[in-house]
Amino acid sequence: MRTAHKLMLIPLLGLAFVGVGFGSYYSVFLRHEKELKSRLMDYENRVNQWRTALDEKSTTEQRLRDFASSTLGFSAEVVDSRFRSALSRMARDAGLVSDDIVVTTQTARAIKNPAVDAKVEQFKAYSKADFVEASDLYIMDADVRGSGTFAAVTRLLALAQTQPWIWNVRGFSLKPRDATASSFEIRIDLSTAFMPDLAPAKPSENEGSTTQDPPIVDPPASQVVATSAIVRRNVFAPAPPEPTAVAIQKPAPNADPQHNPAPPPPPPPPPYHEWRLAGLSGSPAAGVLAWMLNTRTGAAVMLSPGQGVLDATLVKASDDSAVFQIGDSRYRLVLNETLAERHPVQ
Repeated sequence: MRTAHKLMLIPLLGLAFVGVGFGSYYSVFLRHEKELKSRLMDYENRVNQWRTALDEKSTTEQRLRDFASSTLGFSAEVVDSRFRSALSRMARDAGLVSDDIVVTTQTARAIKNPAVDAKVEQFKAYSKADFVEASDLYIMDADVRGSGTFAAVTRLLALAQTQPWIWNVRGFSLKPRDATASSFEIRIDLSTAFMPDLAPAKPSENEGSTTQDPPIVDPPASQVVATSAIVRRNVFAPAPPEPTAVAIQKPAPNADPQHNPAPPPPPPPPPYHEWRLAGLSGSPAAGVLAWMLNTRTGAAVMLSPGQGVLDATLVKASDDSAVFQIGDSRYRLVLNETLAERHPVQ
């Protein structure tokens, strides 16, 4: 009997030994192997991310250097000199009166890293680091003032939008100098950019090679066509006077000129030809508004429905036309038409 118990105990002890061995193997080796594989996968992901970042870095750096090569230099002194000279030549090329051209530049200002200003999570750890706090981009503002024909000031605007060394056209103002709109005063505000940190290893040699003024690039053909259309339809120029028909009045039969004089001629019609529909603009509060320009005096009036000029009252306006009421009739005007060129609304 004891022999049978011993025989049964031996397999049980063997199973117990195997179980203890497997548990030890799992706790010591398999668990650590799982952790190591997880860490290895994490490292591989990081390595792939760094490889992607390195691949993109070369492309990004090349694009930055391409941009820097289109700027006017790597120092504020060189950029200021070339910016002034290039803007003066651009104004003369446009056709402005040479003696009236004035170019003024401002002190360059640094542009901070927007990610730091926005406190992006990834930059918090480096918020005080020198490479983050340093400014990579500088902006220099300037304004050009002058006078010239409508074609000249329009070409100046087209040139300003074409030059690769002009960073931004911030705005402009245009004012006729006389009632005939034959000459205009213009002011245009511009900016250029430069990146000192992208200067070559020997910046002095590079600066010496960039002292020549940049070429003035002509606008593309599509912009020239658009500019020509604007010049042809100069909304500031007065409309040609309308021909007035002279009515020949015949004396009534058996009329006595001394005792029965002819009735006085009717009063002349309002000067409809002087008021041109120069523009239409939207307003959330008042709807579409109409801009009427007096081509003789240069005065401009912005009309909302119910307002008018002369005896013409604005009824409504859309994106390309406006409806006015004169007396008991309604008339439609499209852009750049005068009240004299109105069309009856059926």
